[in-house]
Amino acid sequence: MKKIIAIFITIIVLMLPSIVVHAKSYSIDEVQIKGWLQPSGDMIVNELFTYTFDGDFTKVTRSFPDRHNRQIDDFEAHIISSKRPVVGEITGNMLNTVKVTTKGTTRTAEIDAKNKTISVLYVYTMRGAVKSYETYSDLDLTFFEKGVNHDADYKNVTISYVLPGDVGDSNVHGFMYDQNGKTKKVYRNGIVFGTPNSQAHSVTATRVFFPSFIMTEQQKEAAEISFEEAVEQEQNRLEAFQSKVSLTPKITTIVWGGSILFLIGAVFQFFVRQRWFAPFGNTAHVLQTDTVYLSFVEHNGDYHPKSFLAGIFSLAEKGHVDVELAPSAERFKRQPDAPEKTLAFQFKKMAQPLLPYEKTLVTWLFKVGLKTGKFHLHDIAGMADDEKDRKKSYLKTQYAFEKKHYEWHSDVKSLMVEAGTISNKLSNVLKQSVFVVIALLVAPAVYVTGGGGWGIAFPFIIVVLMIGVFTYNPWNKWLPAVFFIILFFVMQQMIIGDLFIAVALLLATGALLYFVIPSTLLTSLNALYTKMSIIKFRKQMRKGFPPDLTDEQQERWLTRAYLLNPSNKKLPKINSRLTQALPLTALFALEADPLDFVQSTWGPTRIVKASSGDGGYGQTYDSGGGGGGSGDGGGGGAGAD
Repeated sequence: MKKIIAIFITIIVLMLPSIVVHAKSYSIDEVQIKGWLQPSGDMIVNELFTYTFDGDFTKVTRSFPDRHNRQIDDFEAHIISSKRPVVGEITGNMLNTVKVTTKGTTRTAEIDAKNKTISVLYVYTMRGAVKSYETYSDLDLTFFEKGVNHDADYKNVTISYVLPGDVGDSNVHGFMYDQNGKTKKVYRNGIVFGTPNSQAHSVTATRVFFPSFIMTEQQKEAAEISFEEAVEQEQNRLEAFQSKVSLTPKITTIVWGGSILFLIGAVFQFFVRQRWFAPFGNTAHVLQTDTVYLSFVEHNGDYHPKSFLAGIFSLAEKGHVDVELAPSAERFKRQPDAPEKTLAFQFKKMAQPLLPYEKTLVTWLFKVGLKTGKFHLHDIAGMADDEKDRKKSYLKTQYAFEKKHYEWHSDVKSLMVEAGTISNKLSNVLKQSVFVVIALLVAPAVYVTGGGGWGIAFPFIIVVLMIGVFTYNPWNKWLPAVFFIILFFVMQQMIIGDLFIAVALLLATGALLYFVIPSTLLTSLNALYTKMSIIKFRKQMRKGFPPDLTDEQQERWLTRAYLLNPSNKKLPKINSRLTQALPLTALFALEADPLDFVQSTWGPTRIVKASSGDGGYGQTYDSGGGGGGSGDGGGGGAGAD
């Protein structure tokens, strides 16, 4: 469980960087972009970015999409002295030119700003901005796009173009691609677009068609389609884009629903696995239930060091075994940490036949077939402090015991699976279903935010890979953690706004559910009732030995108090007077669990920890031997540092 918590916390810390307090931050409060088209097809562009800095900043950046980067020429940056500048109305005496460096698609301007608001004017020429045909011209530009260079919201964005001549407002057709954008105004010689918020990792692009007769200095190509057809095609494309955007609220709600579903599943698993609250159940049910059944239900069918003891105590309650507290083995007499006494068991052959798994236990531990024999807990202990020369011999004994214990546990577990008490397959199906549900919900989220075929397919590709890895090695916990982390960061570049918040929560709750699902699940109502009854029994243990129990009930109560003790080291304290005649009374006078001392003498175990059940081990047996973007390729955007 501790490993699960560590992995989950790692995922959350990596997925939610916003919880970290940053030393400095900035916002872009307004963006004014204005382009003056030239008859040659080039365009002179002024971009006015208004930044608010919280902290000390030494540079700002402007990055361009790959498709436009080679078109950018004569790039300059100026800090504007005016308080509320308007692009197109800036005079030379307002300019404070700063140094600019270029790396890849990014231009970096040097500044010196601390805890204040400044406006920076970017001036450049875009070569070949317009493509002209015989009857119409096409201005198709992307200013900001998905990627690390657009990792912040840009507020109040205005994009306007001035044409080199009068074409009539009915002949200017503009289209804006932005989650919140629209055409604001059309003039006889220009057009204005606007969006209140160019959301981080989203596209902000425009396209304008107008008659080409005003492009007097540009060579014109023959058009494959007419002016009217080009406008109609673009209108259909914009409507398809807007149709996707209109689905965003519905998809967001569905993704939130998936998160709630995952959260309910995780809460239910926590409820089944917790040890402090039981809305139903009965302590009398614990006394009446076989100790083997109790042990397997308590640990969700996972391997536990006390599993074999549960089997022995089950035989004792059926009269096949006598339990006693015997002196420790002679070889431990001189060892200071060795207990004076430990558990010993005497097998008695009776007329009542043994079940097959009980016969296996007797044959294995008492080593006398079905004849009378004795099993002393120190028979399986490792070497004493003065027996280092026999280390290999004791290791061999330990490994033989572990192998037999695991095989016996597996046989009993198979019987409980057949009876419908527990299930391995359901756990695997549920865990793989988490991956599938995430893919089914994330793919539409990518679609409505403009993702292409590969973006939509990516969640399914990574899920198929994860299911393949899961099938090969269902116990690995770090690979699923990598899945959730990678998917989070990839989706951060593809999905925007409230929808991304919903997807992030979906991944967080999906990770939570995945890691709290144990390797084996309880699948019967009786098992769940028994689980809750065990919780109530533990509460009774803390209150003390219950009154009015018969000697047989007292012995059964003490047996379960030992087997269901949450600690594998210390014995529970019984806050009541115990009947001295009971065999287990003396056991609770010891400070430590006798089995803990035995395990402390062992060498490295061959029980490989593969998954974590409810306080169990879930193991297998090893039979072997011993701020803003400034990088390239991150799309168009702006930032600061």
